[in-house]
Amino acid sequence: MRLKKWFGTATTAVLVSSLVLAGCGGNAKNEGNTANSTNSPSSSEGAAPAAKEVVTLKAYFPGDKPAGFDAVLQAVNDKLKKDNIGAALNINFMPWTDYGNAVSVKMSAGEEFDMYLDAPWISMNQMIESKSLTELDAAVAARPELKASIPEEMWEYNKFGGKIMGIPLGTTQGQLYGVLIRKDLREKYGLPELKTLDDLEKFLYAVKENEKDIKPFVINGIKADKLPFFLSNSANLAQDEVLEIGVNMFSYSIKDKKVIGQWASPTIADAYERVTKYYKDGIISKNIAQEQNAETLFKQGKYAATYYAADGVEGLKYSEMLKDGSDKLEIFIPNGEQAKPYTAYQQWNFLCIPTTSKHSDVTMDVVNWLSIKENHDLMEYGIQGKDWEPVGDSSYKALSGYTFPGYVLTWRPTLNRTPDTMMQDDKKWFDFSTKTSNFTLSPIAGFNFNAEKVKTEYAKITPLHDSIFLPLSQGLIPAEEGKKTMEDKMASLGGQKVIDEIQAQIDAVTSGK
Repeated sequence: MRLKKWFGTATTAVLVSSLVLAGCGGNAKNEGNTANSTNSPSSSEGAAPAAKEVVTLKAYFPGDKPAGFDAVLQAVNDKLKKDNIGAALNINFMPWTDYGNAVSVKMSAGEEFDMYLDAPWISMNQMIESKSLTELDAAVAARPELKASIPEEMWEYNKFGGKIMGIPLGTTQGQLYGVLIRKDLREKYGLPELKTLDDLEKFLYAVKENEKDIKPFVINGIKADKLPFFLSNSANLAQDEVLEIGVNMFSYSIKDKKVIGQWASPTIADAYERVTKYYKDGIISKNIAQEQNAETLFKQGKYAATYYAADGVEGLKYSEMLKDGSDKLEIFIPNGEQAKPYTAYQQWNFLCIPTTSKHSDVTMDVVNWLSIKENHDLMEYGIQGKDWEPVGDSSYKALSGYTFPGYVLTWRPTLNRTPDTMMQDDKKWFDFSTKTSNFTLSPIAGFNFNAEKVKTEYAKITPLHDSIFLPLSQGLIPAEEGKKTMEDKMASLGGQKVIDEIQAQIDAVTSGK
């Protein structure tokens, strides 16, 4: 799952090396024993192993401290001690708004810590260039529970320079887009279950024609750049284009092996035309550019359809609408029966270890320990019987308000549980998106754009996203006019140099395949 938008504009500050954790027992660097890396309690015959000296590992993560976290952390540390891992955790949360800068300042000041959340959208590329992150290939290979809890594709295609520079944190393996609709309204109009975009269009226009107080479709303006992806006849199919390469406004043509603007992609050209028509006809809100309350408006029953992504988060926003026992929501996935989207198995969040940490092996032992289901569940869902209770092997019922942000530490595709309140359709498509076999490997998998060489030109064209590309995707600027404007502006601001650099980096990745 991508959390880029949660953070907003990420800091690009270069984080410097951290030092030794004060008061942590004074152990030598990498005091953990790789040969005993799993650190599970010995079940061998003979005397029990001697209790290990406990090292306190300091971590920094973004966000607010979860309610009830102190009690859960105490339980985690008690079990770490019981399992003789040789570690205790000291986890500190910092506000999202200043996370990158705050971590940078702490490291510059010489404060010592052992793990933190980083990502290419924060400062991970700069950290790697400054050799401030620990390479983890050997450490991962030596820890079987960790290795097995994350699909091989996630390991393979989330390397940096061919090395594992952070533990990839994610649950899904690619993007699957769709639309959440009011099932009760579809049935009211006598329409069959939606199978195609034409079916969706009939539903949206039926709402427009028959309902006085309900409008057809709502989406937050900032998310509208996704409209061409799920309003295209090629949505969720692996056809002749990779539509997303992780660089705003650009895509990669497999047919030509060329980087092109998304607005120029023939694969989704029909979607730009459709968005233009929907905006003109009032299917999409005329207020889409300023819209920020799509979730609330849909919950209030003021709209008949809204954006959906099978990421385990988007659908959960609306599960409370089913608390009355009704079954009035359903999810439409374009080309759902045939869906096998391209993916690079790319994840957006990484647990990283500074090179100056003296406790990297013990840190990895804890990460491995958290890859065992019982321990994973303790940190992510809290104390069983107090904060949650299991519902089968893959679901759970929440008993308290404890909500740990798994994307900073514990997300493992093979261990994830879904809330028992998740609507049936949402669980179906979320489970679909967690399996690597449901996706098609992108030919540019492994590509991560580094804009350092063209940062001046990249800075010049970045504002085009909000000023032209987004309004084009929202339907505010008609398709043909918007596409021509994008071409002209890109050319005048040096966009071709950015395209050439993206092309060179992709060519470097694909040349080795």
